[in-house]
Amino acid sequence: MYCKYCGKEINDDAEICVHCGRSTGVKDVQYRTSSGESKTGIGVLLGLFLGLIGLIIGLLLYPSNTEERSSFLKGWLGAFIVTIVVGIVIYVAAVGCVATTYRYY
Repeated sequence: MYCKYCGKEINDDAEICVHCGRSTGVKDVQYRTSSGESKTGIGVLLGLFLGLIGLIIGLLLYPSNTEERSSFLKGWLGAFIVTIVVGIVIYVAAVGCVATTYRYY
């Protein structure tokens, strides 16, 4: 068969074109767990859940209207924002690596 994007000849059962790296549509290439769920969604939910558990524990440990609680909330918010930004950067880098790997496969 021929790639519908670059027009070069490829194997009939190829999932990805070895010349341009794009999916041929033979099989939908996705990263999933054995149960069929997306790993990305599970990671996001787990990260949010653990972050909220940390917030709840911190709020229970420090009494209301104290300097310690105020410092904890500022630190937690800063750490939460940094975690989200780092997660996005890692995700973008991983997607770029996977795309580059398949492009030159």
